[in-house]
Amino acid sequence: MDVDPQKLQQARIGIERLSGLLRAQSWAANDAPALHPAQRSLLLALAGQANGLRSGDLAARLGVSAPTISDSLRTLEGKGLVQRKPDPHDGRAWRMSLTRAGKTLARRLQDPAAGLGPLLQALPERELGQLLRVVQLMMREAQQRGLASGLRTCLGCGFFRPYASTDPKQPHFCAYVGAPFGDAALRVDCAEHKPQSEEALAIAVQRFRDAGPS
Repeated sequence: MDVDPQKLQQARIGIERLSGLLRAQSWAANDAPALHPAQRSLLLALAGQANGLRSGDLAARLGVSAPTISDSLRTLEGKGLVQRKPDPHDGRAWRMSLTRAGKTLARRLQDPAAGLGPLLQALPERELGQLLRVVQLMMREAQQRGLASGLRTCLGCGFFRPYASTDPKQPHFCAYVGAPFGDAALRVDCAEHKPQSEEALAIAVQRFRDAGPS
C-alpha cells in the first residue's frame, strides 16, 4: 500500500506531538504522584485484575521488554502502588497486583478528564469513531510486527463481527453481549476479549477495511 511519504510524516509528527503532550501531563499533575508514562500504563493494565498478572504477561500486553517492566514495577512497589504475591499455580513465579493506593490512583487515571481526555471529549461521536477505527488497525499492525502481543481489541476478538448488523448506525455485532454497536463503541482493551485464529483474524480485518466508510 503506497502512501505519500509527506502524508506519513505529518501523521507521525501529529501522533508523536500528542504523545509528548500526554507525557508532559503525566509528569506535571500536581495532585498525583509523579509517574513515568510507562508506570502509568502499568497501573492501568493492572486495574481490574483481581488475581494480578505475571510480569511477563504485562510486558507482552504493553509491548515492552522484561527489564523495562521490572524497573517500572520496582519503582511502583517503592511508591506503595503495586504488590507482589506468589502465583498459586506456580510457586516459582510472582503475580503483581494493585495495592489499595494503587487502585485509588488507577481510578483517577481512568477518569475521562485525565490525560488526553479533554481533547477527546471535544470530538463529536462520529470523529471519535473514526479515531477508534484507526487505533484498532494500528494496534493490529503493531501486533503483526511483533511490537506487542496479548492485545484485547475488538478487531482481534472472536466475538467481533464487523459489518454484520443491518443497522447503518450500529454496523458491527458483538456475539458476547448479542448486540450491535457502532465505531464509537469499539474497544481497545476489553476484559471479555476472546482470541481468535490468525486466519479468522485476517478475514475480520479485511472485512473491517473493505466494508468500512470510504
